[in-house]
Amino acid sequence: MIKCRVYCFTLSFILFVFTLDAQAQNGSSELNELKTAYINVKQGNYSDAYAYFKQMLEMYPKDPTYNYYAGICLLYIDHNAEKALRALRYASTQDVPDDVYFYLGLAYHRNYQFNEALENYSWFQERATKKQINDYNLDNYISMAQNGLYLIKYGRNLSVYSRENIAKDTFYKQYQFNDLDGKFIDRDVFFDLEKDSLAENTVLFVPNELERNEVLYFAAKHNIRGDYDIYRITKLSDTSWSKPINLGEVINTPFDENYPFIHSDGSTLYFASKGHYSMGGYDIYKSSWDWDRQVWSEPENLGFPINSPFDDILFVPSANNKLAMLSSNRNCKMNEYMAYKFDPDYYSPYIELSSHEMIKEMAALKVNATLDSREGHKSKIAESKKTESFIKPSLEKDFLYKAEYDSLMNLALTYQLKADSLRWIIDDKRKQFDHTPDGQSRAKLSNQIIALEQQVYVTQKSADKCYQRVREIEQQNMASENITYGFSGDDRREKEIDQPNQNNIKKKRQHLDVAFAQDSLHKIQFYADRTEEAEEPSSAFGLNIKSPSRYNAANPIPVNEQLPEGIVYMIQLGAFSSAKNPAVFKGLEPLSAIKKTNSNILKYYAGKFRTIREAEKNLPQVKAKGFSDAYIVAFHNGKIIPVNKAVTLEVKSTGNNYSTPMKAQVKEDEPENIDNLTIIYTVNLILTDADSIFIDKIKALIPETKDLYLEKQVNRHKVTIKSFTDFKEVFALKNKIESIVNEEVEVYAYFAEHQIPLDQAVKMTE
Repeated sequence: MIKCRVYCFTLSFILFVFTLDAQAQNGSSELNELKTAYINVKQGNYSDAYAYFKQMLEMYPKDPTYNYYAGICLLYIDHNAEKALRALRYASTQDVPDDVYFYLGLAYHRNYQFNEALENYSWFQERATKKQINDYNLDNYISMAQNGLYLIKYGRNLSVYSRENIAKDTFYKQYQFNDLDGKFIDRDVFFDLEKDSLAENTVLFVPNELERNEVLYFAAKHNIRGDYDIYRITKLSDTSWSKPINLGEVINTPFDENYPFIHSDGSTLYFASKGHYSMGGYDIYKSSWDWDRQVWSEPENLGFPINSPFDDILFVPSANNKLAMLSSNRNCKMNEYMAYKFDPDYYSPYIELSSHEMIKEMAALKVNATLDSREGHKSKIAESKKTESFIKPSLEKDFLYKAEYDSLMNLALTYQLKADSLRWIIDDKRKQFDHTPDGQSRAKLSNQIIALEQQVYVTQKSADKCYQRVREIEQQNMASENITYGFSGDDRREKEIDQPNQNNIKKKRQHLDVAFAQDSLHKIQFYADRTEEAEEPSSAFGLNIKSPSRYNAANPIPVNEQLPEGIVYMIQLGAFSSAKNPAVFKGLEPLSAIKKTNSNILKYYAGKFRTIREAEKNLPQVKAKGFSDAYIVAFHNGKIIPVNKAVTLEVKSTGNNYSTPMKAQVKEDEPENIDNLTIIYTVNLILTDADSIFIDKIKALIPETKDLYLEKQVNRHKVTIKSFTDFKEVFALKNKIESIVNEEVEVYAYFAEHQIPLDQAVKMTE
């Protein structure tokens, strides 16, 4: 007799479901609600998604999938992590995706339980693919949790005068006290730019009286990496401003730096950063300018409880340092900040925090003191002092606008590469289809080809949308005389110079850029005309970093060079609409570029490697130089091919054995198509070794379009049959199998590969 688990829903209950005609009529509507909630999670619309999953939890409180999704939503819409912890703890004990450990770790992280966070991050790390580790930025979260362990060992009890919930878009307007001689302004308003919907909000402080040599600090996207860096500009005259100067690597990291404020002493810079020594999100740092050495000091983390695992931003102290304001999204809902006014009391003693309760109490920053009226809000007379009349810089439009252009171009190329890779896979499967005689295998291949073609359609559509926006930006660029994509404003070591010298240098740069572009075009023709096979120099392979770079205007980066025969891996640094100065690539060599015919896009690559292991070994070194989006690409006899195909060829030619597939190098992100989402049913049973004689009989019952999977376990076989979209069909098969094995078998329902309650699924599909 076969021993099977008893199916949790009795047959009589299933039949009863069929009688609920009124509910069945609403099935389609309920399925659409589930689809919408799922898409909302994928798109980050957590508030809308949570409304649905909260309702489902009231009906199915022990359903693992709904606890999983509700926990994820709560992490982002309610920054009280304890609610998310309850849902995710339960989900992690059930059959849900392995990334539940990441989200559970994040919930512990935000609850100041850093040891538990590290434990769950480690569990996810053991189960995750390389792509998941990169996509979830797991290494950075592990580093922040480790930082948190040390930063919360000690803290200071602050005198908190007030705290107020304010909208995220306008929080900076609350920053007012007596000796703050100016106000904060939206950066795009100051630069007279249209608001970029893709960009993070950022502000800058503008004094009431803008005098000559006034220096302003602001954040903008790094034009290579895409993260935020802090820059400064100087007012040169009543009508002109200097170009932006990057504050350099002491202040800026490959992560976001934002919300700068220079103290009235003119030397102390406060800013928020996700890099340096952060315990999570933005932390507040300060750095002092050394006038003798002309350098910034190493940034100092202001510690706990000013900083937390959440976003702590825009720290602004008064001139006498007896009052400060800070905004944080701890203890508040999504799209809100809590604005705190408190005494920073830099000299108060730190106390050891011996319990989690002490940590949570100190982190809450509850109002516990009364503010002296002399240090309070500005009077009405003081508030009337405005900073409306100032000359807005127009020089920087290209500087701030270019980040969106390059990021969209890179995104478009990523989607295009994905679509092209899928087309190659489809071609291979069609060849397999032509040489596959077995009907069930042919049906399986046919379903796979159809699914891949749908993915190509969605991915290509995403690429086309990006290209369309890129063309719009190019047209706006052509319509404006002040915007040029040739702006080079990322030299971190560049010092301020006077305006006449700037003009001379600008002319020299233009001359060099033209010469560089002309030489690149010459090289394209040169390599296109070559027919002989290039020799493979011993120094051509590997990756080196040399300063200064051996590439320059006289020795430019080779374009469309002839690659050696066989498999060659290279690391793609980025794709750009114009030739780049070699200095941008920070001494990496060898460098090369590829430019397709009738295209303005140049793709730049670093290194050359014969094995995937060597490429992977050097990839972190490239990312550490600031190219966080770099990834590995593969070529075979000079033509680009999918990385997994290159690995297969490498194994055949060299005998290298890789036990795990190389998935991390192929970017697979793509938007979900709501029309492709549906409910799938599976039939599941366990057979002992003695009962395995029934397997052939069960196979004979399965339609050719369905798949049977066997998993050999100790003294038994796990049988799974999928994928059914019609419950009547799967129910009929269930009855037939039961007549053979003389035991009740299990039926499960899945949506987007997650199990959902069977009775709910039946209502949705009837």
